[in-house]
This record gives sequence, structure tokens and C-alpha cells, in this order.
Amino acid sequence: MLKVFQVKRGDQFSFIVNFKNLNQNLSTIKFGIKADYDEPMLIEKSLNDGIVKLDTQHYQVNFSASDTDGLDAGMYLFDLRYTIGDTPKTPLSGYLLIIASVFNTQGE
Repeated sequence: MLKVFQVKRGDQFSFIVNFKNLNQNLSTIKFGIKADYDEPMLIEKSLNDGIVKLDTQHYQVNFSASDTDGLDAGMYLFDLRYTIGDTPKTPLSGYLLIIASVFNTQGE
């Protein structure tokens, strides 16, 4: 699934991923953001480090204000990938649009 998130630079945000018909525990789950696929990872979240398991089918991905504050305004790429056993899957990919804010991180 392709998704676009729009976030103001320096704002915190979160979203919940619903894996329908998932009745197994995930071996791993990761969310990564890059400026381009050939570039280094700018933000990476994993289970218990930014990703919270709510129940068997629902996971919440959390971003603090400091995660987005260091990014320039513009478009970034992201993937959410999980594995069950040895099988990786990428059910969610897309774009993160960081929008410039007229306020700095102190709200001035």
C-alpha cells in the first residue's frame, strides 16, 4: 500500500497499522525514512523503540518532535517492513512530506 503523510517540521505524530488476518507474532517490525533509496537511513523505528504492539493485529508507530525537527522541509521516502520467521514483507511504503513551520521548536 502506498501512503502519503504530511507533517509540520518539529511536530510529533503517530499512526496505527492494522494487519488484518495476522494471527502470528512478528519476528521484527521496522519503519525507516530516507531522503532517497540510495541514501543513509535518517529515521528508523523498531519494536519497543518507537513501535508499540497494541495487540496481535495493531501496531502504533510514534515520532517525537525531535525526530522531525532535524529534517529539512521536503519529500522523504519510507517503508514499513516486518518479518514472520524468515519471510520479510513490506506492506506499507510511501512518502513523508515535511512542511516548514513558521515557529521554531521553542514555539517562537
